[in-house]
Amino acid sequence: MTTRDGLLSAAAEAFDRDGYVRATIDDVCDLAGVTKGALYGHFSSKKALAVAVLDRQAQEWTRTRERLQRVHRSPLQVLVDLGHAVNEDRAVAQRLLFQAPICDDDVVDRQVAQWTSTVQELLRAAEYRGELRDGVDVEACADAVVAALVGVQLMSLAVEDPEGVARQVARLWRTWLPTLARPEVCASLRVEPPRRRR
Repeated sequence: MTTRDGLLSAAAEAFDRDGYVRATIDDVCDLAGVTKGALYGHFSSKKALAVAVLDRQAQEWTRTRERLQRVHRSPLQVLVDLGHAVNEDRAVAQRLLFQAPICDDDVVDRQVAQWTSTVQELLRAAEYRGELRDGVDVEACADAVVAALVGVQLMSLAVEDPEGVARQVARLWRTWLPTLARPEVCASLRVEPPRRRR
């Protein structure tokens, strides 16, 4: 593991544990076992460190999407499972994105735009495969799905019940999929979170 990776892991732990405002550079350095000079050699500020944590999480979600696309033929099933994956890990990204000063910057807009683009791509792939109902407005649906998933994420910050969050995500898919997918496709999709391999 590189020093930068260690700093990102330590920052994620500190931000998750204490929140962005209360976590300090000293906390991150202590967790990473490095000096402030080493930290500032990689990141110019605590905010830059938080943005890098968010970027790393976005890369992880991209890898999750790629893995799901190797497992499932249906882009809609990939979308469902990706929605569960984003919420199941209850990642520090959820805490960071919606806390000032991060949420006061363009960071949230960039993250939400990436999510929306991913949903649009999966819906377009589903449209190409003939999985969507006729007349589905892909852009409008992508915006609405992302807004609903963000709402579940915000709710999860206040709820210490991961299974409850999973139920909410499944309820979201039960509501949305019949409006998006052809009936025969909808019937073939699993809306519950995938079972984890032991």
